[in-house]
Amino acid sequence: MMRYTVEELAAKVGMSPRNVRAHQTRNLLGPPTRRGRTAYYDDGHVRRLEAIKALQRQGYNLVAIEAILGVRAPFASGEALQSLLQHLGREQPALVHALAGHGVLVHGEDGSMQMAPRLLRSVVGLHRAGVHPVPSLHILSEALDRLRGVAAELVRSTATSTSASSDPDGAADALVHLLTEAFRVALENVEA
Repeated sequence: MMRYTVEELAAKVGMSPRNVRAHQTRNLLGPPTRRGRTAYYDDGHVRRLEAIKALQRQGYNLVAIEAILGVRAPFASGEALQSLLQHLGREQPALVHALAGHGVLVHGEDGSMQMAPRLLRSVVGLHRAGVHPVPSLHILSEALDRLRGVAAELVRSTATSTSASSDPDGAADALVHLLTEAFRVALENVEA
């Protein structure tokens, strides 16, 4: 296993030692191993920094990266999320029903509700930006209502292009990714 000083690690991944330390402060990067007064990083640190850089290139900010990498709990605790979802179930059952219908919320055997992790990260991101989770969930429900028909039509119209694939499951996954990215680009190019 390779060992790197902070300067060597920074040079290897193409960032400054200051940024390496900043990622460590945010708990995005684990602590180094100390030998006397010298701190040493290893290949695991290199991989983690490369992952952070890749996510940044994809447009994620550090708060989102913290959520994606599981550094920061989305809410103060799982209990806080459960409390919010239980409250929604009592106060806005139509919203909970709509989100469950889209597969966003799933009822557990114990009566608890769970949300798809990717969507939870989005709701958390809006919450950190100052938008309460309930309006975020309303936006999500409305968007899913509007997009359901559009998505079905896109899949039908593009499925013929991938039907001759030697790996139909792989082609289907790639098609979903392509359409997701197309929608993301379309959203980014909308002028408010």
